[in-house]
Amino acid sequence: MKNNKVVVFTNKRSDFSNLLVEQSASEVIVLPTEEITKTDLNDFDGIAILGGVSDEPLLLDPKSRRAIEEQILKGKKTFVEYVASIGHVYSSPPERTRYERLVYCSPEPTIKDLKVGTLIENQCGMRLKPHDITCSKEIPMLQFVRQHAHDSIEVTDETYTEISDRGLWFDTPENLLICSFQISSFKQSRFGPWDEVKKVIAFIMEWLLEQDINLEDYQPAYSTISANPTLPFEVQLKETAHAAKDWFENAGIILDEGKSGAIEGLGTEIYSDGSQRISKILRADCIGEISLPYLLDYLLYGDPRSLKVSENLSDFVFENYLCMEPGDLFGMMRWTNEAWGVCYQDDVARALIPQLLKCYYLKTDQHLEACVHALRFLVQTTGTDGTRVARTDNIDLTKGKLQELKERPGNFPSAHYNAYYYAALLLAYKVTNIEAFKETAIKGLTTIMSIYPDTIREQSETEEYCRLILPLSWLYWVSNNSEHKAWLYRVTNDLQNFQHQSGAYLEQDTGYKASMRHEMGEGESSLVAKNGDPIVDMLYSNNWLPIGFIQAYWVTGDSLFKDLWTENCKFFINAQIKSENPQINGAWTRAFDVERMEVVGSPADMGWGPWAIESGWTVAEISSGLLMGLLEDQLRKHY
Repeated sequence: MKNNKVVVFTNKRSDFSNLLVEQSASEVIVLPTEEITKTDLNDFDGIAILGGVSDEPLLLDPKSRRAIEEQILKGKKTFVEYVASIGHVYSSPPERTRYERLVYCSPEPTIKDLKVGTLIENQCGMRLKPHDITCSKEIPMLQFVRQHAHDSIEVTDETYTEISDRGLWFDTPENLLICSFQISSFKQSRFGPWDEVKKVIAFIMEWLLEQDINLEDYQPAYSTISANPTLPFEVQLKETAHAAKDWFENAGIILDEGKSGAIEGLGTEIYSDGSQRISKILRADCIGEISLPYLLDYLLYGDPRSLKVSENLSDFVFENYLCMEPGDLFGMMRWTNEAWGVCYQDDVARALIPQLLKCYYLKTDQHLEACVHALRFLVQTTGTDGTRVARTDNIDLTKGKLQELKERPGNFPSAHYNAYYYAALLLAYKVTNIEAFKETAIKGLTTIMSIYPDTIREQSETEEYCRLILPLSWLYWVSNNSEHKAWLYRVTNDLQNFQHQSGAYLEQDTGYKASMRHEMGEGESSLVAKNGDPIVDMLYSNNWLPIGFIQAYWVTGDSLFKDLWTENCKFFINAQIKSENPQINGAWTRAFDVERMEVVGSPADMGWGPWAIESGWTVAEISSGLLMGLLEDQLRKHY
């Protein structure tokens, strides 16, 4: 290959322009687009125009357009990214690609080592839709698709029939390579899977520069896998838990040391500038959950600030979310500051459990009465079979409806909605000896286990199993009943069918029965596209296991559970995000590909996609489970 001298026109430096400069064996000049008419383009062998540094596509002025078109007609290699019009091509206004990914369609020309059907995630950037009558009709290299799949699809003729959905293609003349989407900041905006992304970038660079490109050592914007794998396990565990605690602070999750609560976390949307959507909703469950790792950090290190933050968070929940007005709704705990009249029992439970553990471990009655009020309201709205409907809305809770809820079976044997409700009842019973709490939990778990494993699934079969470990552990703790113990072992053994060598548990949904299997962007959605994919869910499944396994160990004394906890914690050590970006450093995401050890997954879910980082459900639950194991000498005596 010869080494081309290339000029890059762009209004801002980016990952791609920097790479061109760094990798070129000859000269690469980077200039602002206003310099097009002031530059002798005849001095260069290739041209790149990078419009993707802005969300507004670049539209060349007529003089600049004529200068570039003249070079294209001379046969000069020209790469054009996110430009509204070039050659014969012009486009409709740009759109976000939230629910779309790019699929590699064409084996000719070949992108080296990239398999046809591979999906490329360009996150929530912008893309143009070229008008179909203006484009070459050749098969594109990359085409936008909207399909629920993990990392690949089958490519057929229908895949690329929609001309306006093309992403990367050679147009007319064939020395014009067009990219319809923002690719300039591919690293900053966390395109993935990373190895496949680098193949695409290398192809474009090799074509333009006419030289071999090696990006093997080019690193992404984040990493996983422990940086110190030879350190003792306990040391790695402490470092991981500490990084998670720092995330709450550095990412701005905790507000005013907890006095103003804590925000929900980060959405999955990553934009071209590398920023990520922030969910500022104040959820009672997340705020309560975050209080637990701070409490455990206090118990481990004796840091009084950690205890104060934990107390501030708990105070915020009980002072603001519990309905204390006399009447039928007394004790109802509100879901969020937005969904003010909504009550999900499992979310209420996870707001309560940290405070109940504090009462149990520290022999305090702080907020205990409030916990009892919240649980009594839930019990009074639970069906005769011990199950509670998915949620209640205050606007519907007439006296007649309240009577109906408690006099009829709930017919809702779902661990997703009820498992942690039962865990909270059982823990509250250990603290208060209120029989109604124990009776309701036993009745509900008996109903679930009577039809297990065919429970009502929301996300996956894996989720149902993971959510049952903790409540079944505490059920045996409370009852000392051999059948209840057998239930715990049965679920644990069944869960091992999904265990991966990394220590994580793969998403599985036998028979594809989970209700959250919506089309792309049409509702909440499971990460399960196909059983057998190496996908792990740390929002709905694996996140419950560190606490579940360590509590099961303390309750049963069986080292099986300690071993499972250790293996699972090793996975979380390696799955934690490490980055110079404080918004994500120390966190765990929803989706994780355990073969790549990378954040990869279907973006189908409209609320919580692959890069969603939930402050309570994910980061707080996982870090609490890690810290509990570190506190074994202090806490095991309570069992």
